[in-house]
Amino acid sequence: MKDMLATCFRIVVFLFAFSSATAQAHYLWLNADDYRPKGKNLTLFSVGWGHNFYSPVGDILTDHEMLGEISLIDPAGKKIALDRVNGFQYQANHQYSQGVYLAATGIKERFSTKTEDGYKSQSKKGLINVLSSRYLGMYAKAIVNVGETAEATNLSVPLGTALELVPLSNPASLRAGDFFRFTLLYQGKPLAEEINATHAGFSPHNAWPYSCRTDKEGQGAVRILQPGIWVIKANHKAAYPNPEEADEYSYTATLTFEVR
Repeated sequence: MKDMLATCFRIVVFLFAFSSATAQAHYLWLNADDYRPKGKNLTLFSVGWGHNFYSPVGDILTDHEMLGEISLIDPAGKKIALDRVNGFQYQANHQYSQGVYLAATGIKERFSTKTEDGYKSQSKKGLINVLSSRYLGMYAKAIVNVGETAEATNLSVPLGTALELVPLSNPASLRAGDFFRFTLLYQGKPLAEEINATHAGFSPHNAWPYSCRTDKEGQGAVRILQPGIWVIKANHKAAYPNPEEADEYSYTATLTFEVR
């Protein structure tokens, strides 16, 4: 664990969008209007879609056709569907009990091919003037605590997406200065990869105040620099097996939660 923490460091300069191709891309995250609901109040969720997390409700995905399933895992590990209740928010038709809930969604996986005439949502087969082509997968999770803070075994159960951030504990018990620990999985196996993290209000640009790298066991830790709503993001690319269809796989996984 000491070696893993040694690879993590605070970024004291901004990582702007032009710093890498990964940073330029849109990514997906889940917002909760209340990460600590009480009583009979039901959390409303929305799907973030953009380049930065300065305001978690600033960039909202309203194209519902892009999304796959959006659901909630209850404290017992049962999956509950989230229903769309207006133009951009989702809610469970379910009475919450005390415990920890995990909301999850993702885009419908697809090809994205860049040509001289713009982007096409298809493989590069049959296209001309192709500049690059990717097979995309984007996945998002959010953690909500109902009632008193509790340990949660349902958080550490992988959902089986291609790229996945799996919490190792309930972040509701953390305070500023603590480390939030997690495992990064790719196709169900531990992955060593760069991780970026930020909190709402940090910067209106694509900037990340904390960055680390997971170890060979896929484990990493983000230091909570201050209270607030946090997002952790992982990206991974791999060669696509059929170069006539695409150049690479491109996956993104995010996890949002609140620390008070």
